[in-house]
Amino acid sequence: MPGRKAKPPRLWFREDDETWIILDRGRQIRTGCSRDDIDGAAKALETYIGERHTSTIGATDPNILAIADVLTAYEISKRPKDTGNERAWAQHDLLLIRLLDLNNFFGDKTVSQLRAQLCRDFVDWSTGTVNDNNRKAGIKPRNGTVSDQTARRRLEDLRAAVNAYHAEHTLSVVPKITLPPKAEGRHRWLTRNEAARLLGATIGYVWDTEQETWKRSEDGELARRERWIIRRRYAAARFCLIGIYSARREETIRRTQWLPTTTHPWMNLDAMVYQGKGALERSTKKRRPPAKIASRLRPHLIRWRRIDQARSAELRASGVMRDGEQIRFVVNRMHDGKPLAGKIRSAWNGILEDAGLGDDVVRHSLRHTAATWLMQAGVDMWEAAGWLGMTVEQLEANYGHHHPDFQEEAAEAFGARR
Repeated sequence: MPGRKAKPPRLWFREDDETWIILDRGRQIRTGCSRDDIDGAAKALETYIGERHTSTIGATDPNILAIADVLTAYEISKRPKDTGNERAWAQHDLLLIRLLDLNNFFGDKTVSQLRAQLCRDFVDWSTGTVNDNNRKAGIKPRNGTVSDQTARRRLEDLRAAVNAYHAEHTLSVVPKITLPPKAEGRHRWLTRNEAARLLGATIGYVWDTEQETWKRSEDGELARRERWIIRRRYAAARFCLIGIYSARREETIRRTQWLPTTTHPWMNLDAMVYQGKGALERSTKKRRPPAKIASRLRPHLIRWRRIDQARSAELRASGVMRDGEQIRFVVNRMHDGKPLAGKIRSAWNGILEDAGLGDDVVRHSLRHTAATWLMQAGVDMWEAAGWLGMTVEQLEANYGHHHPDFQEEAAEAFGARR
């Protein structure tokens, strides 16, 4: 009776040591890479495999081709060519995390083993669901569970990796990757009252959910949070206003600059046009077309630009900035004028609490709010779709029922005499 097939070398994060290690036939080889150094860990694994593992890259027989090699080839093909493109490398790091997750489950298998049941086993492993197949195969539970939609995203990466390999080497048989059902997207939008509460909370006011009004102090004055909290929400206040009145996605807003640039979105305050992407940026399915800046947003942008020019001079005088340097990003950190390091999280949660809003309101809800308000105002579908950066079909399917003319002719058809 043949013995169990040995697993190929793979990465594993040791919680006690807080480093990535390489597991290979019972051996643990240290990489010296911390949790955040995904790129370094992947390169260490690549080097180790190159020395110890006979690569199957180039094989066209799914019975021979290792899934681990398919993932490795895909990762290499996706490495940014521009070594100085920080955004591209940040996205590549996220891809590495997803591929490492796939490798932990599929790394010891060949492409011929990719079947619907194995994909379902991966989803169960990812979500922490008890699964007899995984138990019998001796697969240890995942360290930290995720949702089935996150598992779906991982399987989409696996499908892309297999297809990319097939495009280069022409597999004799291309397996089908079975995905879990896609969840319905959330379309939570804010009413005018809710939007006002959200914006009020960004500048320190607190909503009293019982009295349905802003909280007041004992002397009758409107209560506000401490000054340090208000300063901490400085960037979030700009983000919320821009999100509601431009419908741009979070990443686009965080990357938007004041001055013309070919590599980032920017605000053209002379023509009052929001340039959604730089001229040299690659186009994606998430459209970012130029759009006229909403009249409600214009005075805020002009005021913020003036404030940032004055702050730049102060930061240069204090030595925080070099001579000639200035604040470039519209949404920036208060203490040094630099762009935000990541997504707005903790400040957002505090704002929601002070505004009396639930966690069903997410940052993307600002985009849903803008689209919904456009439809409620009766804006022409074609013009609204162009301003939002989506197709008319997408707009009509997701937001068309908010339009005052929605199915009006059908509803009135029964009132006509025959």
